[in-house]
Amino acid sequence: MKGKLERVPQRVGASWRYRKIVESSKSYGWHRHEEYEIAIHRHFSGSCFVGNCLTDVTHNHMVLIGTGLPHAIYSNPSISEKRCETHVIWFRKRWIETMIEHCEELKPLRVLLEDASRGVQFSHQTAEKVVNLLDGVCDCSPPLQLARLMAVFALMLEDSNAVRLMNPYSAQPISESNRNAHLEKIDQYLLSQFDQAISTQTLADYLYLSESSVRRIFAQHFKESFSQRLQKIRINVACDLLANTDLPVGLIIERVGYDNQANFNRQFKRYKLTTPRAYRQSMTRQR
Repeated sequence: MKGKLERVPQRVGASWRYRKIVESSKSYGWHRHEEYEIAIHRHFSGSCFVGNCLTDVTHNHMVLIGTGLPHAIYSNPSISEKRCETHVIWFRKRWIETMIEHCEELKPLRVLLEDASRGVQFSHQTAEKVVNLLDGVCDCSPPLQLARLMAVFALMLEDSNAVRLMNPYSAQPISESNRNAHLEKIDQYLLSQFDQAISTQTLADYLYLSESSVRRIFAQHFKESFSQRLQKIRINVACDLLANTDLPVGLIIERVGYDNQANFNRQFKRYKLTTPRAYRQSMTRQR
């Protein structure tokens, strides 16, 4: 779980970097940075992995991640969520340590940054206040931008509901041999049960693992969530049935585990960039 080292481009004439990211879905596998990272996730639900800890992402999910700490983030597929918005701040370790050394007012920040090695999650209220502070920050002068960052730090220090994510005494990770066995069982389970109403919890029960362990396996080894992998299997089986049988589309939908045709059509087009009927017609012409 070392994670890919991602370089954060530095702004000329600035000590820190801020970026607002808006996209239709979120799927970032294990990665890490040399910088500290503050991330606020808005308008979507999903899963956030920080080291050996898994947290559920909801609106205004805010975390502080220490230097070199592996983390991953995935959004859940949902017809009600139209965008995934993330506000990210990065700042360098050497810079903030120098600031703390010379500014008495920043001394309390030292403990918070030490806790960042375990990941720190903040309240939704703090996240909302930070987002408001960041609104229009890029249009400010560099001194005012820095002042906004100091205000962000102050809000984080004042958050009495902040929690440390990783337990230093957590259970040992699954051994490599057991993990490989779990991967085989996961594939077997999905391929045999994809047409049923299965979930991470039913899979966890089958494997005799916790649900968080199952989510971690998917993030580390499949580089996608349980829901994403299940949907791909269902869509691929549907493609095979569309191309090689004359079964009605409605019956195929039931056979691959969907109970809603509109949802199936939406997911099919998302992965295949066409409709089920158009796909069948194109495959018929190729016969």
